Amino acid sequence: MPSPNSSQSSRPFAWTRSLRFRLTAWYGGALIFILTSAAICVYIGAKEALLAETDAFLAMEVKRATAPTKGDQEAEGPYGELSEAVSSFQGSGRTGEGFEGLLQFDSVYVRLASPQNETIALSPSLAGQPQLAPSLEHVKLPSPGGAARYTFAGPNEESRMRVLIAPIRVSERPLVLVIAVPWDHDSDALAKISVFLIAAVLAMAAVAVLGGWALVGGVLRPIQRIATEAEQLEVDNLSGPLLPAPAETDSEVGHLVATLNRMTLRLHRAFEAKQRFAETQQRFAADASHELRTPLTVLRGEMELALARPRSNEEYIATLDSALEEIQQMTHIVESLSFLAQSGAGQIQNNATLEAIDLRQLCESTAAHFEREAEDKGVTLSLTGADHPVRVLGDLTQLRQLARNLVDNAVKYSRSGDLVTIAAFVENSPENNAPECVIAVCDMGIGIAPEDLPHIFERFWRADSARSAPGSGLGLAICARIAEAHGGRFTVQSEPNAGTEIRVYLPALKS
Repeated sequence: MPSPNSSQSSRPFAWTRSLRFRLTAWYGGALIFILTSAAICVYIGAKEALLAETDAFLAMEVKRATAPTKGDQEAEGPYGELSEAVSSFQGSGRTGEGFEGLLQFDSVYVRLASPQNETIALSPSLAGQPQLAPSLEHVKLPSPGGAARYTFAGPNEESRMRVLIAPIRVSERPLVLVIAVPWDHDSDALAKISVFLIAAVLAMAAVAVLGGWALVGGVLRPIQRIATEAEQLEVDNLSGPLLPAPAETDSEVGHLVATLNRMTLRLHRAFEAKQRFAETQQRFAADASHELRTPLTVLRGEMELALARPRSNEEYIATLDSALEEIQQMTHIVESLSFLAQSGAGQIQNNATLEAIDLRQLCESTAAHFEREAEDKGVTLSLTGADHPVRVLGDLTQLRQLARNLVDNAVKYSRSGDLVTIAAFVENSPENNAPECVIAVCDMGIGIAPEDLPHIFERFWRADSARSAPGSGLGLAICARIAEAHGGRFTVQSEPNAGTEIRVYLPALKS
């Protein structure tokens, strides 16, 4: 069955919906818009500059053409000298006096006209261009006394001219001087500028888009790798980081990779914890059913045997004593399970009655409690430790149960002739040098294998070598919960067939 990603990638133009394309398109489009706007501004600026320079040139040519009007005009009619000047006018190119522009005009067209638009004189350049003269005759002349103005004229787009229409007065008579230059020079310059600007915009836009595409692709590549790795993620490959850290760890992608790696490790620990919990629960159910089934089976067998035929009172009493013993064993298991359930819900701390307790006296009472049992098994109990009070703040019932569970295990797994030592003393913590009260129980019994040490505080867990001895496997689990509730900790040292030493460290009571 195809994945959602593969179905999306098979759609037409699916790549246009990618983040890489959208980012590149957005910034590329914005850059193209900015470059195009700048190019248009440059083009308009260049056009205005060319117009200004052309108009300045036309204004200079008007002054040259009207220079004869400052002399005597009566010798050869009312417009004699001006008419002759226009009829013989030649353009100055760019060498005209007072003009420092960059443009050069090979042809200058001059027409002298009356206010009624009647032609008085034409320059040789205009007279030699019969197709241009009508264009200058059709321009709208200003009213008498009006200001000069600029415009465009020409028979077609290819022969356009920039025109200056300037009103003048000769012998108190109004005249109009129309002077023009070809616009093709400026058009060619503007065409070259436009081609250059278009090429520059396209080149810069292409470089920007390709660079942006590569840059965004490089930025998103770790994210794509993350998606690929996450797609293949299984419980078995959660033990290490999802991705190697990128070179730029301070970038957003670096933070993302670091966060995902930490999340992967947390998931790995959570899966391991869940797996351990499931295994523990499975073992717990199996062991609980086994521990409860054994006394129930014994109890049922004895009851069936007692009811099989009439028996004497002594036999009934013995059967009831044995049944009571099995019921007490089941009661102990149920009470232990109830205690552990309360410790898991945090009720030990809430229900505890705290008081000052002398661990030395607690160890003495515990040794006295197991003296008869140890004597029956041939085990010697020895009480050592400090000769001064070893006081902690805690719940007497719980700490008594902790000490009895430890001594019970030591006696249970010792052999005849072994020595069990019980001690209470004060030590300074190696971490912060604070005083800690210690209960140490040392035996010379069967010991614990190194591979079994991490499991001894688990519920119902019993080493294979200890399964032959009576017990439920809940004693040390209860001890661990009691120590945890009192802010304590355990250390265990053991060698197979050489004995075990268990120490419980509890915060000392501040005087």
